[in-house]
Amino acid sequence: MEQTRTNKKTIAIVAAVACLALAAALGTYAWLTSTGKLTNNFTTAGINQPTTDPDNPNKPIPTDEKKVNGNLTETKWENNSKLAPGTSVDKNPNVGLGKGSENAYVFVAVTNKTAAGETVADNTTYFTIENGWAPVNVEGSSPKTASDATHYLGGLFMYVGESGSTGAPAILSASTTADVWTGELFKQVTTPATTASSDFATSPSIDVNYYISAADDQNTDYGTAGKALEAAKTWYEGINAAA
Repeated sequence: MEQTRTNKKTIAIVAAVACLALAAALGTYAWLTSTGKLTNNFTTAGINQPTTDPDNPNKPIPTDEKKVNGNLTETKWENNSKLAPGTSVDKNPNVGLGKGSENAYVFVAVTNKTAAGETVADNTTYFTIENGWAPVNVEGSSPKTASDATHYLGGLFMYVGESGSTGAPAILSASTTADVWTGELFKQVTTPATTASSDFATSPSIDVNYYISAADDQNTDYGTAGKALEAAKTWYEGINAAA
């Protein structure tokens, strides 16, 4: 009986020593290791479409697909407007950034298809660009009439804002609370009084395309004015090739 009790005490002592040894080992292991986790949430850059009328910010943007396409709006355009010698037709392309967009550089390409193949420049329907815009120096991108250097027949144009610069685009600053607009590239197209009926194309039209490039606000390389300008030129060359 005494032997049994002795054996039980021995087992208990051994178990206790084993537990102490295990606790010491675990304690040492815990002291020499560490774990943790940090999760960072990101937002992504984006260009949102405007939802308000540029002429009347308290009104929704027109729903007529002939007047609105994405970020481009022409509030005064009337579909199938007639071209005639000595007259002007309302056409006012304006590019907007929806609220919450990134700041951006904005470019517009105009492809004039109103004239027949042999029509001279001075008999071709033209437009005059507004303040805040400048032509981009790309070969063949800014044709003008011979009689007036302000009369453009088409080309690539960039938003320059109040800077008036002709060498680089300006940033169109977005807003978190409202749509913002470049302002109209031009207000109307005009057909010279000297234009004859034979000078018009069979189905005259003018294509207006826009290119928006997010502007960098963190000093990285992708969103600089120079990068945006070169990308816009490449984009324009693609439009010309497809025309």
